[in-house]
Amino acid sequence: MASLLVTGGFEAGGRVGVLVPGSGLENSHASAALLGLNLCYAIGPSRLSLDYCYTGLPAKQASPYRFDVHELALGYGHEFVVGRPAAGSTSGWGVEASAAAGFGLLDRTHASAGEGGKAPASHLGAGLFQRQGHSRVSLGLDNIVFIESQPNGSTRAFALTYLIALKAGVTYVF
Repeated sequence: MASLLVTGGFEAGGRVGVLVPGSGLENSHASAALLGLNLCYAIGPSRLSLDYCYTGLPAKQASPYRFDVHELALGYGHEFVVGRPAAGSTSGWGVEASAAAGFGLLDRTHASAGEGGKAPASHLGAGLFQRQGHSRVSLGLDNIVFIESQPNGSTRAFALTYLIALKAGVTYVF
């Protein structure tokens, strides 16, 4: 365990992006900004991460309706193609694939009325990154899938809600 702590490194940073609703939400919701924070621990090409993100999807029509999503996810990323730095340089670049499991708090509000709920989520993502000294810059796509249970007569049916995000992030490597 001690060797893992010595050979790896901690990273902390933030992300911004654009989130596009899918699976029927695009009919009534517009795209929105996505804001997030992340903590990571990297060991070679592997990264374990704890991510928090927030977005508020507004209604397409002029109405006081809003769909807010707060989510916390635990994930794994792997840098599988890495460009080596030139001699004397500390920069490197590569491609990363990631997967995560999360839990979301969902709130719908219309004027003063509101309702809340919770749903598990999964993430599949791919992106590019560049390391330069103590910083890591990334750009990638993230497919977020919320799994919901809905009443269907006397039984319950599962529904999937897709949100697609284009994210850019900066982290500081300790």
